Amino acid sequence: MNKFLVNLLILSLALIMLIGCSTLQLESTWKDRDITLDGKGGDWLGAKYYFEESAVSVGLINDDQYLYVSMMTENPMIRAQIMRQGLTVWLDPKGGKNKSFGIKFPLGRQGGEPEEERMETRAMLDEMAREEMMQRLQELMTELEVLGPDEEMLGRMDIDDAEGIEVKMRNAGGTFVYELKIPLSTSEEYPFAVGVEPGDVIGVGFLSPKMQMQRPKGMRGGGMPGMGGQGGRGGGMGGMGRQMPQELKIWAKVQLASGSVAAFSFF
Repeated sequence: MNKFLVNLLILSLALIMLIGCSTLQLESTWKDRDITLDGKGGDWLGAKYYFEESAVSVGLINDDQYLYVSMMTENPMIRAQIMRQGLTVWLDPKGGKNKSFGIKFPLGRQGGEPEEERMETRAMLDEMAREEMMQRLQELMTELEVLGPDEEMLGRMDIDDAEGIEVKMRNAGGTFVYELKIPLSTSEEYPFAVGVEPGDVIGVGFLSPKMQMQRPKGMRGGGMPGMGGQGGRGGGMGGMGRQMPQELKIWAKVQLASGSVAAFSFF
């Protein structure tokens, strides 16, 4: 290979890496409205960014005391994945992708209650049962976990007892809405916080492990009705059988607002 081809190859690889690492500049507004964590999502107009690959919208707003985070999706498989596997919002006060401080909610399935297993089996077969299962699971999930470095659990508590931390999720009209409010700075009143000030740059991550579909008990080869069986091509689960979600993993480098319009970039 001559020197020209070698240089061309190096340049091509550099361009690919540059494109892959490019950031998307977005605008974020200092909290200029009342934000009520009600799972309705109406307070986030003009403060969201849509991730097409993950089929979710993410919003971030802050004032001088709190960071407000939202995540919304109309994809029922992503919603089911979050309910079953849990969702952790990670915050890196140094602006990177380190899992420094996290809030896990919902916690996901905590172990095989017979009623949940029956509902889950029905949900795989019936669209209306899926909605029933989601509502039932939301009622059962009333605790959150606060995580530190290396995913060490710093505390587990009822969501009503989490000092300074508020979280809400709701599924209505086919849209799953998750909302989180967390203090920026630690204090005697708020022992769990991001540890930053307005104007700082932080890293924010949304992570949910890949959902593994399990065959209902007593069902042998041939697959589930509507899922195409072995070697079949049926859509299943309302046409979503061929679109099983991968691990939900979104990281954002966020420039916190400092009393005026600020920007944050996603990478």
